[in-house]
Amino acid sequence: MTLLRFAAAYVDEQWITPCYVRLNPEGHLLAISEAAPEGMPVEEHSGYLIPGLSNGHSHSFQYVMAGMAEHLKLGREADDFWSWREAMYRVANSIDPDQLLEVSTQFYMALLEEGYTGVCEFHYLHHDKAGQPYADLTRMGGVLMEAARRAGIELTLTPVYYHQSSPGVPLRREQRRFYFADTDAYLLLLEQTSSLARDHYPEVQIGYGVHSLRAAPLGDIKTVLGTHWTLGPAHLHASEQAEDARIFEVSYRSRAIDWLYDNISLDTHHHLVHATHINDVEVKKLVATQATVVLCSTTEANLGDGIFPLPEFHMQGGSWAIGSDSQVNLSPFIEMRMPELVHRLLLEKRNILCKGQELDSGKLLFDRVLKGGRSSLGRSTRSFVIGQPFQGIVLDAEHDRLLARPLSQVLSILVFTGDRSLIAEVWSRGKKRVQQGRHRERALYRPGFERSMLQLMQELSGI
Repeated sequence: MTLLRFAAAYVDEQWITPCYVRLNPEGHLLAISEAAPEGMPVEEHSGYLIPGLSNGHSHSFQYVMAGMAEHLKLGREADDFWSWREAMYRVANSIDPDQLLEVSTQFYMALLEEGYTGVCEFHYLHHDKAGQPYADLTRMGGVLMEAARRAGIELTLTPVYYHQSSPGVPLRREQRRFYFADTDAYLLLLEQTSSLARDHYPEVQIGYGVHSLRAAPLGDIKTVLGTHWTLGPAHLHASEQAEDARIFEVSYRSRAIDWLYDNISLDTHHHLVHATHINDVEVKKLVATQATVVLCSTTEANLGDGIFPLPEFHMQGGSWAIGSDSQVNLSPFIEMRMPELVHRLLLEKRNILCKGQELDSGKLLFDRVLKGGRSSLGRSTRSFVIGQPFQGIVLDAEHDRLLARPLSQVLSILVFTGDRSLIAEVWSRGKKRVQQGRHRERALYRPGFERSMLQLMQELSGI
């Protein structure tokens, strides 16, 4: 048995001080309370314990190219998402399974260092570089599970269906690694991925979904999203780009969220990534379904996607999570404050999400992101669940930002000023993974990552 003592802990949306955490030898939580069990040696931690955070939308292979699509090519001054996507396709079509293992291992360790203890990997690199299925259909998915195990992060692997480039338009050559001929082929991969996880990676949750509303015929979307194929969550990109929303409406004579509302029994099981370009009616319908929107605000800003109407969505009771998406930012604290700050600029007001008895913006944002994030991973929305592996972030109470500040202000300081420098330790899947800002296994896997990056950069020169 292990008994940990923290100066304070944020448990069930309130601070307790001090806090004692009792773990079994496997790192599962046995008890968490203010009371100290008698007769047990105590491991002292002077910091503040908060729950680990969930990354609701991630493409790990894009860690390779983050920040590398910020230059214009002559004649391409009208730069937007669609030109960025060309650079992304080059990476997607260059990386092999061995390189993906090394890149994803390093990336998942970086997420832990930033305070994410769980991640939903939105997975569409299914086939080989020629677009042919591997002999083992789960080859790429298995690589991601192994990378997560190496890093010690909680993984929800979500393989998604991709069939067409846009409504009525066949898949492009650059999208060959994503392609499924039909839903039967996709569901076979999903079944084998679930079997692999069950037999060899039982700690991994398996989700499912459609890449986007543009990437599949409506009948296929109904097939995939209309049934709970796994115990995990359902995910899809929705209304990310203004052009997405326009093409969908022109092609099907319906707004995207209107169509989903009328044709899919959306509920807490479903997670819509971005949902940027939605009108007031769609906001109301989406809130009514209790589906979660996964906001990736730094990616949405970087790609020029647009701005999700968070104040309207929140005031009506909407649920949201955050994700790192294209990996231009890995800090959950920056990600959770970004939507609020953008609307402060737009509205020329402050603390815009506060309502009723919720008068602390930092606490409000933290609590919403914490709950929505756990939902996006298909896990219990409660933190510090007895019997589950211990997950938590230990904040450095002696940091300049936190020293002598009252506990009631810690979450706002964290959300609006925080970065990884405030983190002393990160515990995930029952073990201390990060200490003094560094993942404890970084040195072990660094050589493989360096080798893979050198290979990829040679192939991608001039991206």
